Amino acid sequence: MQVHTVRDLSALARTARQAHGLTQAELADRLWVSRDWVIRLEKGSPRLETQKVLDALAVLGLKLDVADAQPTRRSSTHKTAATQDPAAPKSSDPFAFLNDRTS
Repeated sequence: MQVHTVRDLSALARTARQAHGLTQAELADRLWVSRDWVIRLEKGSPRLETQKVLDALAVLGLKLDVADAQPTRRSSTHKTAATQDPAAPKSSDPFAFLNDRTS
């Protein structure tokens, strides 16, 4: 499954928890967090500690695999793939695609 948003990730976590037959409280106990934290995870709160989210995914048997992907929308200030010089070095900013999503 491809995850594009925090909501996608939260839905995946909830589905995996339910598939493993765990309650929110049981998952919280395994992660040493409160049940409220699990609720916030499953609601897609963007303010959760990244390491704890990764820990939750591991407990749920999920693996996060990050792939280099082209942004789905490009702003007019960026060159398109067709006009880019193939010999030009790629951007050193691995988060440059975020600029395109917020404009």
